[in-house]
Amino acid sequence: MKKQSIRYRKIRGINRRKRAIEQWGARNKALDIEELKETHRDYVKFWVNPWSRLSLINSIYPEPTDDCEYLLIKNLQKIYQSWQDTLESMQTPYYLQIWLYEEYISRSQVVCAIEDYKDFYKHTFEPVDEQPKDGIQSSIHYNVNTARYLDRYDWTLHRCVQAYDLADPWDAEYVESLDSQQLLRKQTIGQKEYQIVEIDKVWLLS
Repeated sequence: MKKQSIRYRKIRGINRRKRAIEQWGARNKALDIEELKETHRDYVKFWVNPWSRLSLINSIYPEPTDDCEYLLIKNLQKIYQSWQDTLESMQTPYYLQIWLYEEYISRSQVVCAIEDYKDFYKHTFEPVDEQPKDGIQSSIHYNVNTARYLDRYDWTLHRCVQAYDLADPWDAEYVESLDSQQLLRKQTIGQKEYQIVEIDKVWLLS
């Protein structure tokens, strides 16, 4: 299958976008304790326009860069710290993590869970066997502005993977279009053979 070219749409009103990111962070800084007690998990995704809009075919918005990238990372950290303080005050075992996507940073989120969901997310991603020598400093998101937030923690690089059914014509055709470096392994589950594909790398707090 021939790869189709992607058209990147121009993002207008950067100062307005920056304010929206700060507002997003402020809205989500407080953990909803009642919701957490009821559902045993909670998360915050980067719901900020235009990055949270559904993209048109072959037309997408570029990922946040420069000040927008910095503000996204800053607010992820602030949400994480606020949620951690709240979870500590609850005196219950918990899972709390920042999922910092390497290529598609707009997919990043803060995730927490308690009780029966505490171990639910632990195997969401596959650890990378050979970690980058420079750690988080090797990330494309690491720079003089983001360092003050990224350096506060130790990070480990993981893979975000997805399984594609090779018996499905659509899945098989898509797999054929991918770069060979994305193809990790084939895996048989039941009577079906799947191709395990790396769709991004994700930094998690160690």
